[in-house]
Formats: sequence, structure tokens, C-alpha cells
Amino acid sequence: MGQITWNIVTNFMAKKDITTNFEGGVFVFEGRDYWKNYMIKWFGEELIEKWNNWVTEDYVKSNKRKIHLEVYDSGNSKTTTIIFSHGIAGYARVLLPFIMPLREKGYNLVIPDLQGYGYNEGLKGDFEWNAHVENLIDSVKYAKKRFNGKIVLGGASMGGPLAYAAACRYNKIDALVCWCLWDFSDKEFMLKETSTKGLTYLLIPFFKITSLIFGKFRLKTYKLISYDTLSDSPEMNALVKKDPQAGTHITLKGASSLVLQSKPDIKHEDFELPVLVFQPGNDEMTPKYYTKKTYEKLGSKNKKYIEVEGAAHFPTQKEYYLKWADETDRFLKKI
Repeated sequence: MGQITWNIVTNFMAKKDITTNFEGGVFVFEGRDYWKNYMIKWFGEELIEKWNNWVTEDYVKSNKRKIHLEVYDSGNSKTTTIIFSHGIAGYARVLLPFIMPLREKGYNLVIPDLQGYGYNEGLKGDFEWNAHVENLIDSVKYAKKRFNGKIVLGGASMGGPLAYAAACRYNKIDALVCWCLWDFSDKEFMLKETSTKGLTYLLIPFFKITSLIFGKFRLKTYKLISYDTLSDSPEMNALVKKDPQAGTHITLKGASSLVLQSKPDIKHEDFELPVLVFQPGNDEMTPKYYTKKTYEKLGSKNKKYIEVEGAAHFPTQKEYYLKWADETDRFLKKI
């Protein structure tokens, strides 16, 4: 192990949420520090030190609750600020491979833990689509109060469609940047890519009734949406399923809302803001067909599609994140 790892071992050995066991030569973190496993094993243990140095944690009231924010303040309030959303499996801190290269390019960033995820209080997996859209809007409002530059909204995985929905509902932003952007309300997507497939729309009345009566009943999220293709590492996919901050569970109310509430307020054809869309080329979780289909419908005159060849849905290779940051920086400097 590297020096940083040994420092972490020394500093945290006394904590109850850290084990003293090794698995495959990697120190195993548990509880609130579980996210460090991903950094040490795949993304670079130096990200832990950068997180310690650069992040300020804050909270904002949203949907009658407080949601946890991770704030990266560059020291220049006039530079562009990016609000970036996690998807159905992750939470703010897991996005460090996306976030750190942008912070190093001088951007301010506000990364929320959406309701039911991360370091928020309350039942894990207890959310609705509309609540997450509201979380993103309130995160944008927080950023506009704290910083004075342009505001960019974005997200990875399901965070992409959520960011689009938030941009439609609260259009006081300057651009949209997404790692995956598909239409969650697309019937073809629902019929082919969900576990209920052809039964999805027949089950809508059932979804409505059960969400009203048994709304807080929780299921394993990956029983509805497979995590086996989340990344190109089976070991990482298995690790996510045990992460206490991640999307391991979802309430019936939350699952139903993905079908019942995900239709955006503005059709893609009528969307006019600048849009940058990335799509992993080897994505098996959200196939590129759906992102291309959505991108082609976008009405924006300033839009760009970048296919990241060889990348899985959530890549484990640093090179893809460097490309992401370079292309995002290049696009945003032109708006």
C-alpha cells in the first residue's frame, strides 16, 4: 500500500466503522468511510487526500428535509459552478472521479446527496422522482446564492435524465452536461430495458395502488435494475451492493415514481439550452442507442455528443475521466 493508505490506517484505526481486515491486499473501510474502498482499489487513493483538502460539507432544505451537499469552492466566486447529480446506484462522494478533474480545472462544484441517499438522514431509498428533481433545483438555488458565475447543471447515469428534468422545471441555468441522457418515459426503453419489460404499462394501476398503501416498503434496488453491468469490474459491482450510503434499496413509492413521474415538463425537441452529452461506448446498463435517440431529438442549436469509446457505464479507468474533464472544459468555455 502507498503512504496515503498507511496514513489513513494510522488515523482511522481506532474508529469503530473501520475493520482491520484485508481483502485482496486492500484495507477495507466500512460505515461512513465505505467510499474510500473505491478510491484505493480503482480510482486513486490520492482522491481521498484531495477530498479532505477541498470539500466543505453543507446542507440545504429541500422537499421539507435537509439534504447533504459536498461543495468545492475554487476561491473564485465568478467562475462557472457545476451542480452534478449521482444516479440510482451512487451518491455524491462516489462521483469523485468525475468531480476532481473539474475542480482541478478551476470550477466550483456543488454535489448533492439526493433524498434517500448518501449522508442524508431518513430511510435509505425513500424518495420520489419529483423529490429528486426538487433536490437538484434547490441545489442550483444554493449555488446561485453562494457563487456569481455561470451555472451548469448535470448528472451521471440516472442523474442525467434527472438533471434534464430539473433544467426543464427551473431554466435559470446556462448549460446542461450529462454522462448518459436518455428519456426515462420512452416506452421503448421501459419495455426493453426494465425488469418488468412488456408488463410495465399494464402494471401502472398496480404501481399506483401499492405505492399509496405500501409506499415505504423497500426492495433491493438491484432486483429491479441490475447492477451487474454498472462498471466493468464485477468486484466493484458487488461492493456497491453492500455500500450503506448507496442505492441498495428503493421504496415501492420510489420505484413507482420512475414510471409515473419521469416524463419531463419540456419535450426534448423544445429544449433550447446548450447541451453536452457523453455516452460510454461499452455501456450495457443504459445502451448508447437510447442516448443517441434522445440527443437527436434535442432542439438546442448548441449541442454536442461525445461517445467515449471503450468505457463502461461507470468506468474504472482514469483516462476516461480525464477525457470527460477536458471535453467539458472545452465546451463550457465556448458558451
